[in-house]
Amino acid sequence: MSSFEGYHPLLTPLFRFDWLTQFNLKNVADLTGNDLGVTADWVNTTMHDTMNRTALTWGIERRRVHKLVAWGGFSELNLTKHTGQIGFAGKRLPASEQQEIVDRLVHFGHEELQLTELTLTDAGKLDPAVLAAAGFQPHADTWRWRA
Repeated sequence: MSSFEGYHPLLTPLFRFDWLTQFNLKNVADLTGNDLGVTADWVNTTMHDTMNRTALTWGIERRRVHKLVAWGGFSELNLTKHTGQIGFAGKRLPASEQQEIVDRLVHFGHEELQLTELTLTDAGKLDPAVLAAAGFQPHADTWRWRA
């Protein structure tokens, strides 16, 4: 695919992944802990990186209640080398919900983007058991997933 335009929304049983521009800016700002101006700049940069195919970031919403709970996706994408960083930030979620999100991200990265190596540098809100179940292994200060 020449652009990432068709990669939204993505649905799981509990969540909808969509462009950050599809969410109320105030809700995104509340989630990131920044003011509206900083958040708007971040969303614009994030979408620019998505359109340039160097990153792919979604807001993650609970489908049932339409509440933004996190953002996640890929940064530092190198589609030629099939590598990238995977990230997740937001509210602390139950492990079963974390698993649904992490599994969807890993599956998407591998199946759609043909990524064979993912690095997670900030696992702060993710349960280590969730990461291990998704195939990540601890490596120094990071977690790595390899196909």
